[in-house]
Amino acid sequence: MQQNRWQTKVGMIAVSSVAVGVVAGLVLGMNTAAGASAGGQTRAAAAGGIPRGYAQVDPRSPARSRQVFLGQPLSDNAPIFPGDPKVKWQLWNCVNAHPRIPRCHKGSGYTLEQIQSLGTHTGTHISAPCHFHENKPCLDRLPEKFFGLRPLIVINVKPLIRARHGNGDFFITARYIQNWLQRTGCRTIPQDSYVVLYTGLSSFYHLGNRRVPGRYNDYYDDVPGFSAASTKWLWEHGAIGVGADTFGPDATMDQRFGSTTEITALGGITLENMGPGLASMRPCGDWIELNGPRLTSTPHDQLGGRLDFSGAWMGMDGWTTRKTS
Repeated sequence: MQQNRWQTKVGMIAVSSVAVGVVAGLVLGMNTAAGASAGGQTRAAAAGGIPRGYAQVDPRSPARSRQVFLGQPLSDNAPIFPGDPKVKWQLWNCVNAHPRIPRCHKGSGYTLEQIQSLGTHTGTHISAPCHFHENKPCLDRLPEKFFGLRPLIVINVKPLIRARHGNGDFFITARYIQNWLQRTGCRTIPQDSYVVLYTGLSSFYHLGNRRVPGRYNDYYDDVPGFSAASTKWLWEHGAIGVGADTFGPDATMDQRFGSTTEITALGGITLENMGPGLASMRPCGDWIELNGPRLTSTPHDQLGGRLDFSGAWMGMDGWTTRKTS
């Protein structure tokens, strides 16, 4: 993302966060840690070190879980954040001869593609702390906990956008999240979890950079995001990353990128351009796993030997309940 927005928006909805209680919990055999409780009461950890409500889905068992792709395909039609480089590639070698294709006049026995242009924050990706802060960890220095199986929280804000007739200019505040936890029965933010927004904007991803007049008609329409305060609240209560099925966890109107700035400063990451598969995931009780390249460069290509890759296209898979007929 860049440090400017293609539009300046008004009408921010700001709601201050309130104090909440904490819940002690174990996650997948990790050390005891605190999680957020919407009710403000402390509960014992779930048996077996799995957060409450997450044992129903077992990613190891096809009979007890359904795998869902949570990303978007990376192609030269991918929507590009304003100012970022476009995706360009060409065939470098072909299995058989194709006289009309440059470099494939003769068959090579194998196919090879050359990526000529690709920003590290294009398509479904994560943003490491060094994306916004120098001397913070880049991809190759992120702890393994970011890539292991993690509890997933999905806040569906699509109905809110529809209720505002497509106007997505508002923040998701800490108070809203607390009320949402109570309303959905999720109650807590599991330790070392990812909390993401589903806006429905991912259904327009296939349009690429095409912009359709009107509200909520293409990938560039205004959408809400986490405020900086709510992002900090989520971090303090268990989340290690925030994301959305949009260009990022920030509201379109937020020219300061408050959510991304906050989570990366704290040592967390963002999950960006997530796919429509999020619609299949439950508010809580499901799992997510990030998989993708841990890119690194040579000191010669780094800025003073300190920086590295701040992001890269990622595969994102989720596991939810298997539907029974």
